[in-house]
Order: sequence, then C-alpha cells, then structure tokens
Amino acid sequence: MTHPVSERIALVAPSAEAAAVLRHDLIEWLTHQGHRVLCLTPPGPGRYVLALRGIGAQHRVIDPPRARFRILDDWQEIAHLVSQLNDWQPNVVLTFGLRTLTLATVAARRAGVRRVVSLVNGLPSDGIESVGRRRFAHAIRASDAVVFHNRDNLATLTRLGLVPANLETLVVPGSGVDLKAFPFKPLPPLDDGPVFLMLSRLERRRGVLEYKAAAERLKVLWPNATFLLAGPTSSEPDAVAPEALSASGAVEYLGPLEDVRPALAACHVFVYPSYGEGMPRAALEALATGRPVVTTTTPGCADIVDEKVSGCLVPAADAASLAVAMESYINNPEQLAAGSRAARLKAERRFDVKTVNAALARVLGVA
Repeated sequence: MTHPVSERIALVAPSAEAAAVLRHDLIEWLTHQGHRVLCLTPPGPGRYVLALRGIGAQHRVIDPPRARFRILDDWQEIAHLVSQLNDWQPNVVLTFGLRTLTLATVAARRAGVRRVVSLVNGLPSDGIESVGRRRFAHAIRASDAVVFHNRDNLATLTRLGLVPANLETLVVPGSGVDLKAFPFKPLPPLDDGPVFLMLSRLERRRGVLEYKAAAERLKVLWPNATFLLAGPTSSEPDAVAPEALSASGAVEYLGPLEDVRPALAACHVFVYPSYGEGMPRAALEALATGRPVVTTTTPGCADIVDEKVSGCLVPAADAASLAVAMESYINNPEQLAAGSRAARLKAERRFDVKTVNAALARVLGVA
C-alpha cells in the first residue's frame, strides 16, 4: 500500500493535557516529518493547547451540547466528531483513552477515514465492564489496528474474546521516554538521609495511601529519611485529599510540578505502588534519570523493573511489603549505585521514545 508523503492525521484524546504530555514526542516527530496533525480534545487548560500548537499541531475542541442521558451524550459526541472529521478530512485517526476510543472509532468509520488505530493505554482496575464490554468490543472491531502499552492488557482482552484473530495488534512500552530530555543524574549524597519520591495524581488506584502508610512505618525507624510526593489533585471518585497524605507529617506533599526533573535528581529511590495501568510515564522518567524504582507486580508496572536489579516489585495494596522494599535501600545503601546504573540501562534498552515512535509510525502507515 502506498501513501502520499504527507498524511493528515487526527489524534482524538481524552484531554488536551493527555495529548500534549503523553503524545508530545509523537506529535512533534510527525509534524517534523511533514505530516499534518489535528488534535481533537474536550475543552482544557490553554497552556496545553498552546503546547500542541507549539509543536506544529492544530487543535479543535470536542464540545457537543450535553443531553439529559449519558447514552444520548455519547451519540451527540459521535455526531460532533463525525462533523469535525468530515470537515478536516484526515487519512488516519489515532485515538486513546477508553471512553474516547469507543466513540472515536465509530465516528472515524462513519466519516470514511482510511485507517483507524486505537491505543489501549491501560484497562480499568475494576474490569472492562466499567467501560461496557459490548461497546468496547465494537470499538476494537472498528479499528484497523490496536496498540497496547503492555502485553498483559492484550492477553486480558484476548482471553475475554474481544480481540479478533485477524486484527493487527502491537505492544509498545508505554509512551516511551525522551532520553535526552531526561538524562542520567548522579545520585545525591546520603549525608542528610535517603530521599524517596512518588510522582502521581492523588488517587487511591495509584497507591498513594500505601505510600503514606509505608512512609509512616519507616519514619519511626529512620527519622532522617525523607518521603516526598508530588502531583496534581484529582476529581475522580477515588481522589485522595492532600491533607489526608500530610496529616501524620511522614509525607511531604510538594503539589503539582511543572518540571519533575529537579525532584527526580534530588531523590535516591522512586516509588510507584500503583494498582495497575498501561505503563506509568513517571516511572519511565525515573529510570531514565537513573533512579531505582519500587513498584508493583501489576500489569504495566511489572514490566518496568528487573527485580533486585533496577528496582523492586511488591504486591499492590500491600503497604507492609512496600515498606520492606523501601527499607532494603536504607539498610543496603550500596544497592543504590548499582540500581541507578541498571535503571538508566533499562531505560536505554527498552523505553527510548524514538523506538516507540518508529513503531507507532509503522502501525499508522506513515513510516
């Protein structure tokens, strides 16, 4: 199959932030290759829209009128997307975010888009039924290819019978990490004690309460240890209030950070006790910086760490096991230097964004 040198690619995302942060490198690469990129997202903070335009993308808002019932909301959003796609006439649609892709794939088919690629960047921890098995299966069947951020999610959907045998699938290691933007940083001195860091939205599913509980246990034994947490608050049902995290004084909440690199450079160990997701970007950035990672044995997280080499793996929702893994670095500080080197090597070997973008370009048909 031959394509024009310059393609028109529409990216349908759940938010302007998700497009600008998670797919920044891909969009920038596509525009530098001469392709035209349109990002379709719900209304969002202007700084992310400006960021998208700054890397050469166009942006339009998905903002259909709201109906009284959710099912009517969905159909109005599909109709709005069809109108936008018919107007812009993309050759390729890439969509991610579970609810977003269930609507965008249908809209792309109705608009006669040549190639439709869905990106499953994680499954809900409470099961696919929370999205709607039938509508999700329809979205998968409406796709020409489906990309996954980890093999566990592909295996789960295959086991549920939602992935047709003849469907083109691809597994990439998350959104990857820009190894130049996140260079290796030497570990800071241990003179003032070990520093642990978690970067995450304040949500239960990310494991922030387990991090707090582990920090409280360790602070009693190791009062010179520091436990930092940074990230935005959340409006999700499982949101955790900042006050709940800092109440005991064990965890220091830094708030949201515009640039996480100084915080990563200042820590010794990165902690991310998530209940499972596609592939946590913050953990990849920590690896690239050269920080051993303590995370969970859940889908997407288990792939990040080589056990006892570039970090440690613990069960999800298990604060006691998390505390033991974190304490192992306090008891054995010589592990830090070896873990730091191994973390950077793992990022270079497995998570380079250039490799991820090349694979995505091939599946989009624009390589």
